[in-house]
Amino acid sequence: MGMSSLKLLKYVLFFFNLLFWLCGCCILGFGIYFLVHDYFGVLFHTLPFLTLGNVLVIVGSIVMVVAFLGCMGSIKENKCLLISFFALLLIILLAEVILAILLFVYEQKGCYIKAKQWFHSNFLHIGIVTICICVIQVLGMSFALTLNFQIDKTSRVLGL
Repeated sequence: MGMSSLKLLKYVLFFFNLLFWLCGCCILGFGIYFLVHDYFGVLFHTLPFLTLGNVLVIVGSIVMVVAFLGCMGSIKENKCLLISFFALLLIILLAEVILAILLFVYEQKGCYIKAKQWFHSNFLHIGIVTICICVIQVLGMSFALTLNFQIDKTSRVLGL
């Protein structure tokens, strides 16, 4: 891989992670807004601390941290940050797959009627969004590994 394609890969990874970091900031902002104004109650009555605001704050924070690792790892060509970014994306992808399997298995066992109807009426859209998110995550992981290996290869050629 040439140096120009390495730079392109580096800046593409940086740009998309910067975009995801900004999305994480928005999600975090909505979470804080929902916590302050308390528009929505608890999501599950058995878990009173699990409100929409809390979930959005947690998800926004995770997105921001992962995207920050991707941004800094790509722009600084830091192998440790790139591997951390890859590992976190892999863990998130595995958690999403496990959650999808659990939702599919426990779909028959006592879901709320409105939620069940919403999922059934929007099943195609949910599936498309889920597949797109998984593809973006796999592309991010492959870009991070490719950039990591190219940094290693370049440093060996230069004798660093």
